[in-house]
Amino acid sequence: MEVSKRREIQTAEASKDEWRTHHKPFGPEWGSAYWGKWQTISYALYELGLTHGATILDVGMGTGWTTVFLAESGFAPTGVDIAPASVEVGRRRARRYSAQADFVTADMDVLDLDHAFDAVLVFDALHHSTRQAQVVAGVARHVAPGGWVLFGEPSWLHTLSPRARQTSRSLGWVERGIRVRKLKSDCSAAGLGSFRRFYEGTAPHAGGITSFAFQSMRLLASRFASAPQMSVWLAAQRPNASHSDHTVR
Repeated sequence: MEVSKRREIQTAEASKDEWRTHHKPFGPEWGSAYWGKWQTISYALYELGLTHGATILDVGMGTGWTTVFLAESGFAPTGVDIAPASVEVGRRRARRYSAQADFVTADMDVLDLDHAFDAVLVFDALHHSTRQAQVVAGVARHVAPGGWVLFGEPSWLHTLSPRARQTSRSLGWVERGIRVRKLKSDCSAAGLGSFRRFYEGTAPHAGGITSFAFQSMRLLASRFASAPQMSVWLAAQRPNASHSDHTVR
């Protein structure tokens, strides 16, 4: 196993009983950023036509908060993560909220669940892998014909981020940015298409015109290029087949 993967597993194990781990994205230490990203996820899934009861695979779920939010939104989610401790945290969280969700320990680099889903969410996970094309191909095999994959990842600016570099040095994780053109290319190679872009809103702000101007600039930059701390959101669809089942081929 790669060193970076071992470090992810070790970090999750060491922090699985910390209060802040179980309460992400709640609390001042997380700020408001994750609420904006969840808003984007929710909006995108409904815009893509997902309905109540749709099955969704949450790849690289981390502490499982997105998986539980998906369940609370009326979907039928399965969260997967490489770290057994993260899966345990996800299950604890689901029990706390009486949320109906499944959790599986799995490496997204070699994902093989022998099942396909109505949609797949890959949020804040792909940028931790050095095998992007392989991950995308594996994800594509797990979405049913006509279903969608929604990616939400840091832009190429993340590669230059001092904070990301510090995280990589201190924790040993892979931290890199995602380029839309390369992601589209990998999706096309995996048989995904009909691309749709989504854009998250800016952070809440207070104060005068300076704060408003800064947030406006971030919003414009993310729409036409990239902006710090604002994710790249791309949806790709698996084409319909003449007949389909929910078994991975």
